[in-house]
Amino acid sequence: MNIRHTIFIFSFVFHWSVYGQNITGIVTDIMGKPLSGANIIWENHTKGTVTDENGAFTIEDIQDSIRILHISFVGFNTEKIDVRAIKHWEVQLIEDATLSEINITAKSSATRFADDVAKVEVLGVREIQRAACCSLAGCFSTNSNVDANVTNVVTDAKELRILGLSGVYNQVLVDGMPLIQGLAYPFGPGSFPGTMIEKIFVTKGANSVLQGFESISGQINMEFHQPETAPKLFLNVFGNSFGETQYNANFMIKKAGWSNLTVGHLTLPAGIIDRDKDGFRDIVKTNRVSFYNRWSYDNPEKPQWRTVIAARYLKENREGGLTGFDRTDHLGSSAVYGQNVHINHGELYTKTNYIIHEKASLILLNSAFVQKQESYFGVKKYEGKQFNLTSSLYLDYYYGTQNHNLKVGISHRHNRLQEDVSFIQELPLLDYAGKYLTDYDIPGVFVENKFTLSKFTFLTGVRLDHFGRFGWKVTSRLLIRAELSPDTDIRFSIGKGFRTAHIFAENANLLASNRMLRLSNELAPEEAINTGLNFVQTFHWKEINITLSGDAYLTFFQNQIYPDFDKEVNTAIVDNFFGQSVSGSFQLENKWIFSPQFDVKVAYNYLEVYRKVEGIRQDLPFVPTHKWSANTSYSIPNDQWQFDLTYRWTGSKRLPSTAGYPDQYKQPDVSASYQQMDIQVTRRWKDVQIYAGVENIFDFRQEFPILGYDRPFGQYFDPAFNWGPTKGREFYLGVRYSVK
Repeated sequence: MNIRHTIFIFSFVFHWSVYGQNITGIVTDIMGKPLSGANIIWENHTKGTVTDENGAFTIEDIQDSIRILHISFVGFNTEKIDVRAIKHWEVQLIEDATLSEINITAKSSATRFADDVAKVEVLGVREIQRAACCSLAGCFSTNSNVDANVTNVVTDAKELRILGLSGVYNQVLVDGMPLIQGLAYPFGPGSFPGTMIEKIFVTKGANSVLQGFESISGQINMEFHQPETAPKLFLNVFGNSFGETQYNANFMIKKAGWSNLTVGHLTLPAGIIDRDKDGFRDIVKTNRVSFYNRWSYDNPEKPQWRTVIAARYLKENREGGLTGFDRTDHLGSSAVYGQNVHINHGELYTKTNYIIHEKASLILLNSAFVQKQESYFGVKKYEGKQFNLTSSLYLDYYYGTQNHNLKVGISHRHNRLQEDVSFIQELPLLDYAGKYLTDYDIPGVFVENKFTLSKFTFLTGVRLDHFGRFGWKVTSRLLIRAELSPDTDIRFSIGKGFRTAHIFAENANLLASNRMLRLSNELAPEEAINTGLNFVQTFHWKEINITLSGDAYLTFFQNQIYPDFDKEVNTAIVDNFFGQSVSGSFQLENKWIFSPQFDVKVAYNYLEVYRKVEGIRQDLPFVPTHKWSANTSYSIPNDQWQFDLTYRWTGSKRLPSTAGYPDQYKQPDVSASYQQMDIQVTRRWKDVQIYAGVENIFDFRQEFPILGYDRPFGQYFDPAFNWGPTKGREFYLGVRYSVK
């Protein structure tokens, strides 16, 4: 659970001398329960105190130009407050990395950077609601760090890219749990309704080793609404001009130390639309129903125990293909081409925190999911069944003068993936039908230490995991943060990451196309080193706050498994690549907050993602070298009306080679550049919001995105050749209703 790290400050301001007096305060948790034994220490001093049984403290002020208090309690995020002239504080600490790994310091702006050693961008509800955000995959239209790319036009499979790399290289977490991998990867980001998400945490590059050995390019962690703070009732109804409708309901109850959140979601399909007259539906027909239930236990009579138990069930069916396709009559036949994906997915996770004493706590995390999937791609049938279980147990210990936070523990991951690929009718050019089994256990140990010294914070972590026949793998990471001033942050990170590839489960586009496929007999774990440098500088001019941030990241692969579409005509080669493979990313972002009601953000991204094959540089396909984005939000002072505008320009992308194809199927070497603009208007009343908008105002569409659409059973058919938007302009309308 990514838990918010917010301070609510109620102060008495004295206008006489601030020196030579005592600082007083009260420290509580988010429920207002006093925290007895919390440590209060002056920064760069050994002078300190602890709170009494009522959570109260008194500490003598110091004669220093910089007077910052560190307030810490085991199992909670350490808070820093600049006392200045304020003499009384009421501080609310929020549970820390025991159930999260992200620290947050404010709740005012829609998007902000977390107060953490890693550069973590936090997208709050206000940011998420600036667009339709029907699902996790749709929450990044106003964000410059994450790209949601469609990998199969017919079924609308999507991936979330960071640093220009495939989405498999970033770790997508559900409340801090690794529940989106393998079979859950292609359609998982689209299965979480945006209305159940309270915050999204985006980290580029290396980060904590507690979440595992993956996270090569970054991490996306979505935090759902918490039962402790969620509205008692929340309803949302949404519909768009394609005919798709969505219905969401959240319910919250509290009883005897327990709090519960229940979320229900229903998606009903769009109509049949074929604007470019290629015979294929422009919009996938999606039927989806999901339920989520979360229980949190925090009993004042047993304050040393905190527990979270959550479960989710998803049933989804996606249908695409020719406009005349009906799965009841044509599934798996060559009469009318169609694709159909049917998913049954269940997941469960638990988080338990036991406070041993004021400086130590024990944390147990468990997560598991089961997914059954049956898919048809024309006359190809794919059946998959996956069971994944991940557990970790670690000690969270503060030592020294609270400058050190040590975490040491053990972990285990079990993964069993059964796949069956069959051809209902003979396909003489394709020879990869068969049964595939991936079954492994990866035990691991890890240690991580966070250390603060004056203006510098260091996070060092190392973990050792056993990858079966490939032996032990060492994952080491280092993160450094320099707080040069309250307005200037510089961060550096370097770390290694590993992952095991699931070729069919993670690359449904290979099954969707009719390319020939050559698979290596033995795929080794992918591994890479990522290093990054970034800065955040804030300027204040009159009432205007200006934030300038920039970052540069390099990723060097020691082994990469990425389908090669260029080496052989109409063939995808999947093999280990131990040669030079590099991703370079540079981003510059400028945000102006003119007032709480008006802000503007502009960002530029530069990407270089390439391999060197036999000494010749080869850019990876579908990655734009240049991107620009801008968005602005304005609301009138009483917040009844809000207007949001987003603009995106995407540069050209290299496309896979079609040099050996027949003339009618040949494509250019690079795509065209394109631009998109979205607008949304929101009207708020006490309990009701109505929002309406237009996405892709310019109505840009890639014409004929499906290669070989005229012969869907032919060898050159490929629905994964899209490089731009394919749906065109979309109008939408929604209503939100909440009861606090």
